[in-house]
Amino acid sequence: MNDRTSDPGIIEGRLLELAYTTDAKITPQVLAYYANCSIEDAERVLDRLVARDRIAMEIEDDGTIRYDVPNRQKLQPRREERPPPRLETAIVRRAPMALRYGGSSPALAALLSLVLPGAGQLYAGRPLAALLWFLVVTAGYSLLLPGLVLHLFCVASAASSANRLVSPMHPPA
Repeated sequence: MNDRTSDPGIIEGRLLELAYTTDAKITPQVLAYYANCSIEDAERVLDRLVARDRIAMEIEDDGTIRYDVPNRQKLQPRREERPPPRLETAIVRRAPMALRYGGSSPALAALLSLVLPGAGQLYAGRPLAALLWFLVVTAGYSLLLPGLVLHLFCVASAASSANRLVSPMHPPA
């Protein structure tokens, strides 16, 4: 991503920020780096400010051209204002009920699934799993024994789902 600028106003603003928030020697190369512009654009801005007596140009003993801002003092950097938060227009994914009401409880998830197959998964934020467990356990009860076994698996699955919500290895989505 190339955010280079050639706008003299932006370069001048970055020059002021550089001058008043750092102790760096001001040279065209430093300004070009700091303002993310070409060295030529930085030189043009600096030369224009020298011509208008806003800054002074000094030549050091080694031949380096340095620019001085009169009455330069170090100031605290301005705090960047945060942009307003974006409002999502897509469907907003809601947190699982367990997280909205202060955390998840594997015991409560198991109890809910014991009362109604799939309710514990719903509590743990897994609505598709809740629907599937409800359908499978309900179908299993047509033969009684498979229904009881499936119901126990459903309870264990609900407790496991709720436990994953609070586990540090599986942070909530």
